[in-house]
This record gives sequence, C-alpha cells and structure tokens, in this order.
Amino acid sequence: MRTGPLCRRECVRARSVVPCVAAVALVLALTFIRAGLADAQSPCDASDLDVVAGVGTDRALLGNVIFTNQSANTCTLEGFPSIQILDANGAALTVMQLNILSPAGRNPPPISVVTLQPTQQASAFIGWANFCQQPLPLAPFSQRITLSGDGSLTTPLTAGPEGSTTLISAPPACENATLPSTLEVTPVQAETAVPHDSRYYPQTGFRIDSDTIDNYFNRRGGVATFGYPVSRTFLFQGFTVQFFQRRVVQIGPDGHARLLNVLDPGMLPYTSFNFASVPGFDTTLAATAPDPANAGASLAFVQAHAPDRFQDLPVNFYQTFLDTVPAPVAFPLGGHLNLLTGFDLEMWGLPTSQPTFDPNNHAVVYLRFQRGIMVFDAGCACTRSLLLADYLKSVITGVNLPADLDQEAQGTPLYRQYDPSQPVWVHLPALLPTTNLTEAFAPE
Repeated sequence: MRTGPLCRRECVRARSVVPCVAAVALVLALTFIRAGLADAQSPCDASDLDVVAGVGTDRALLGNVIFTNQSANTCTLEGFPSIQILDANGAALTVMQLNILSPAGRNPPPISVVTLQPTQQASAFIGWANFCQQPLPLAPFSQRITLSGDGSLTTPLTAGPEGSTTLISAPPACENATLPSTLEVTPVQAETAVPHDSRYYPQTGFRIDSDTIDNYFNRRGGVATFGYPVSRTFLFQGFTVQFFQRRVVQIGPDGHARLLNVLDPGMLPYTSFNFASVPGFDTTLAATAPDPANAGASLAFVQAHAPDRFQDLPVNFYQTFLDTVPAPVAFPLGGHLNLLTGFDLEMWGLPTSQPTFDPNNHAVVYLRFQRGIMVFDAGCACTRSLLLADYLKSVITGVNLPADLDQEAQGTPLYRQYDPSQPVWVHLPALLPTTNLTEAFAPE
C-alpha cells in the first residue's frame, strides 16, 4: 500500500514548513545516494524508467510519483529524489525542497536500496505547498527527471490517478507570503501495487477491497446505484466505511453491509449543493412517517409522497425508486422478486420532503429522501440523483468544495477534517472520535 502524502514533523529540516502535501506539476532531477550498496546491480538510468505522477487539486497538491522499470535489465534506486518544478516554458520555479522520512503517524522506514526487476515499480511521495509568486507562472506544469546515471525524462504532471490525462493548471495556494514555497519529498520506496483487477476503478483510482462491501455493491446495482468508489476503506465514527459517489457503505456491528444516512443532521443537513437549491428536511412530514420496521407501511408512504407526476411534469420519482435495484442484479441466480422493493427502500429510505421546484428553475424538481435526493430535469426528461457522498467527501477534505456548501458547512464537526499533518490525519479528533482518515482519500 502506498504511504501517501507527507508530514512536517518528520522533516529532516522541519522548521517553518507548510502543512503536509504531496506532488503536483513537477520537474524531477534525481540524485540517488549510492553509499554502501550491498549488491552489484547498476543504478537505473533514464532509458530504464517510465515515470508518471498523479496528484490531487487541493490548496496543497498531493500525489505520487511512480517509477517503472521498463527495461529488460535489473537496476537500483536509492534515497531522496532531487526535484525542480518547471513552468510551461521550462523555467525553474523558486521552490525549496525539504526531505522528510515518512508521513505523519508512521515510523520512518530505513533508507534502503530499491532493486527493480523488469516491470517492477518504486514510488516517491511529494508535496508542493504555499506558492505565492506573482504573477503566476504559465501552466501547465511538467516534470523532468534527471538521473545521476545517464539521461533525463520529461513527463506532464496530471490530476487524479497516475496515468490521467488531465493537466495541472494551477500551483498550490498561497498560505503565507512570508514563507517560501516548499516541496516535501520522501525517499524512494518499493511499490506494493494495489491489484488493478475488476474491483479497481481507474475512473477514480480506488478499489473495493472488502469482500463484504464488494458483494453488497454488486447485489444492489453497482455503479448505476452507487457511482464509482471515491475512497479507500477506513474507520469513520467507529465503523469501517467506503465512500462511493452517491452513497456511503458501512459495515455494521453484525458484520453486514448497510448504508449511511448521508442526509442526517450530523452529515449533510444542507439545502444548497453547488447552487442546486434543494428542499430541507420536513419535520412535519417526518412526524407522519411509519415505523421503519413496517415494510408495507413504509412502501405505501413512499408511493404517497414520491409521485410520478407533479404539477403536470413526468417526474417519475416512484418509478425511479422502483427501478433502483434490477432483479437480475439482486438475484443473478433467481430469487424472491417481492424482496426488490425492500432493497429499493434500503437504498433511499423514506421521503423527507415534498416534491419541490428549484426556486431559480421550474424545469427542475427535487425530492429529498433519507439517503439521497432525486432530481427531475425537464430539459432531458430524466430523473437522476445527486452525488451526495462526493459532496460529503468534499466537506471532509475541502477539495472541490462548492462555495455555497463551504459556507453552510463551516463550523460543523466534519468540516475540513482531513489533515495529513496530524496523527490519524484528523484535524480536530475531539470533534470526530473513533475515526482514522489516514490515506482515506488518496488514490491507490
């Protein structure tokens, strides 16, 4: 498993370092420590290696630089990469490198020789922060890797998982103009690859590694129902969870998978998501809801408050509810089809609002449930759902957080808690107990 972004307190020269970060558009000039090699393998040179980098797009840029031995020969790497960052014209930016040993909360591994057989990989974790130069340099950025052995490599710096084609177009945010821009770098380490099998989704760079979550995901509709995974599995408020774009799957005390009520007061009790003005929680309607244990009454409640027509518009809320989990997906070998509506109820919960027009666009109608928000758009005559778990992730990380949601979420226990500079990567543990966010949202 990759060890992720970087931490200031293990920095070799740690004073006045900006918070932990990891790689963005860079130029790498690798100078590897050669002292005391125990074997006779040759150092890797440029012709031996393929290099890619995938990074996030937060205020500080986090990511990984991956070295792959593409030759037919075995070669070695060792120590800290020596790095420059170049703008679109190839000019070096003024950035101070700080070598650190390991991420926060981890014992630093020894600096050792990494021997790469053909096709094997090594990685360095890099973070660029606090860029205050004005005017801003011309983007996009690239990385040029110069080896002490022979030759150099140049590769674009991209956003997202390694191999993405989306270029980084902005440097990290200026946090303190009195401090230098810094680039934190860990030693090169052998890469233990996450299997890129049928459970791995290159669209987001995450894998479903839990058998329990994977089985639940597949039997409840897969990507169509949940969206793609947008986190690793991690401990969240005392339970193992994995975030998908639309839903958060939690493993309960009985070991079975279930869904988190993402619209609960402690999660996303908000009414503005990227300037989509959705209805709030209707306490009067909720007071009339039946006992959740009464499946028949619950389904009747859904049908009564999730109509297929609203104000002469074909909103198809109830039909969308019924179509959530298809029979062949839930029961690939056959089964009790009368259970399907129960699975649909499991995915959505009960309606917690009446159908409501968008106040700025009467071609759009929303319906709020316990676990999702349906959206009818007359422009496409289609009914879909908001990517709510993606918004919950944005509240926690601060990445891709829309301004309206940012304003609503400020001061709440989950707001910008993802902090690689702190133990278990939680900014204020008192507000988010029994949680470990270490690498939770770092692509695999």
